[in-house]
Amino acid sequence: MRGKGGKGRAGGPAAAVMLTFVVGIGAPGACRAAKERLPLPGKVYTWSFQTDTLGQKPAHSVAFGGNWQVVEDSTNATVNDSTARAAPAPRLLFQAESDDGISFHYLNFTRPMLGDLDASVRFRIRSGEIDPSAGLLFQMDPKGTSGYLVRVSGRTGELTFHYLLYGRRRDVKYAKIPPLEAGTWHTIAITRRKSQLKVSYDGKEILAVRDERYSKGTVGVWTEDDTLVDFTDLTATAR
Repeated sequence: MRGKGGKGRAGGPAAAVMLTFVVGIGAPGACRAAKERLPLPGKVYTWSFQTDTLGQKPAHSVAFGGNWQVVEDSTNATVNDSTARAAPAPRLLFQAESDDGISFHYLNFTRPMLGDLDASVRFRIRSGEIDPSAGLLFQMDPKGTSGYLVRVSGRTGELTFHYLLYGRRRDVKYAKIPPLEAGTWHTIAITRRKSQLKVSYDGKEILAVRDERYSKGTVGVWTEDDTLVDFTDLTATAR
C-alpha cells in the first residue's frame, strides 16, 4: 500500500517483527485464531528470537512490507570468560528495508490472542531521514489489518495513539516526547483494562485513552518510510 501517510496524522500501513514463546506447535489460521480461547490472567509471552533462523523473520509472524530479519546484536560486548562466551548471543528483530516504495512497514505475530493485557517493546532507531519512527501494535485482528498502534515519530517529536481500520491509520491522541537520537534504546509500554488504555514511554506514563473499538487480538511492531530499526524485549502479559 503506497502513499505517505507518515507525513500527516493519518495514512495506510505496511511492515513486520519477531517472537519466541511456547504455546503449541504450528501457526493457527485466521478462523482458529478468531475462536482461540484467551489465556488465563498472568500468562506471560516473551519474544527472544533465540530459536528463530538468523536472517529470516520470526516464526508465527506475518510481515506487511519491509525486510524483517532476526539478527545477532553486534553491539553486545565481547566477554572473555569461557562460560559466558558459550551462552547464546542476544538477538534482535531488525527492519532492514529503506527504499521499497512503501510508507509503513510492520510485522504482526499470529499468536497469542489477548484481551486485557500489559505489553512493551524496546527499540533502537539505526537511521531514518524522512520520519524516524517505531511503534508497538496490539489487539490486531487475524488478518493484521485492524487494531491499535502506539508510535513515536522523530519528525514530529510525538508519541501518538492510533487505531488501524482495514489498513488505514487514524489518530486518537498524542503527546510530545524528547528528540529521538539514532542508536539510543527506548521503551514503549501499554496497559489495557477493558476500555481504559494507558501508554508509557521510557518508564513514564504519558497518555491515557478510553477506547472500545477492539477487545482482543495479537501484538506486533511497526516502522515507517526509510527507518531502519532494531526491536528487542517484546513481552505481553494476559490480564
